[in-house]
Amino acid sequence: MDEIDFTICLMLVWNSRTPYRELAESFKMSVNSIHKRVKTMVNLGILDKFVTTLSFRVFKPIPSNVVMFGTSKAKHVEDLIEKLGVNENIYTVSQHSGNLFIIHAYLRNLSDLEPLVSFVKQTAEIPELKVGLDSSPMPLGTEVDMTRKINLSTTDFLIVNALKDNSRKTIVEIAEEVGVSTKTVRRHLDRLIENHLIDFSIHWYPDKCSEVTVMVILTIKPSIKVDKTKIIETLRSKYGQKILFTWTFSTLPNTIIICIWVDSMKELQDIQTSLNSDDFESISINIGIGGKIFPTWRNKYLEDKVKEISGNTA
Repeated sequence: MDEIDFTICLMLVWNSRTPYRELAESFKMSVNSIHKRVKTMVNLGILDKFVTTLSFRVFKPIPSNVVMFGTSKAKHVEDLIEKLGVNENIYTVSQHSGNLFIIHAYLRNLSDLEPLVSFVKQTAEIPELKVGLDSSPMPLGTEVDMTRKINLSTTDFLIVNALKDNSRKTIVEIAEEVGVSTKTVRRHLDRLIENHLIDFSIHWYPDKCSEVTVMVILTIKPSIKVDKTKIIETLRSKYGQKILFTWTFSTLPNTIIICIWVDSMKELQDIQTSLNSDDFESISINIGIGGKIFPTWRNKYLEDKVKEISGNTA
């Protein structure tokens, strides 16, 4: 993979229905070249699925993102990813050097947090588990009134269900599967998108390529007042698309997690050197070993809704 491949993946993470023509225009390449790159990544298992999920806005109360991380003391960690993934709240689990595990989960209610933390501590044998509620800003363009309730229709649920495992289906394909006109599909889909009721993304496994993905955990000195947003902006301006994503936390105000991809260990050493600062109490560099994306209660909610619709129309 090169920087173009990684950037394509990042664009598809935010919107996996992005037309190949739009991607081609962004890189000043042909549509065929973009299609070949995507197909190659699919064949290599780097891109696994183009998925559609109901957004947080559909649910009340608004769900929360929680990120947990710590070093496992287990003697055998080979199957910990699968064991952790059985919890309906857990979306991703990744293993890193030094037996560091990072777990990203969705909480329907904050009351689910304590049992989730207990499950992770016990299952992964992480006694010193750190728990962060994600405070990262929402992506640009999603500033909507999250308190306004919007009800989804039967057709809405059926359209989302048709797209759940292939967000790139055409309007015609969706119409045939749902059993309505293309005009109806387009109207409902436009409404779902405009109101940010669905998310189009990908299941992305950058650890399956030859490049290295690294989780950098920055701990800011408690005695120093630092604008975390400015730190992230500075790093993004310096490393650009090398930074895949960042996390900051309301419950861990002095912690920043940054996911970076590098071409070589030399590049990783250069990044580590550049991060050295009197502002940081510690800088932890953790090389990615593997990870997996799991279905959560969000998927189950859609599945149950479709079963209910099928039962009512039987």
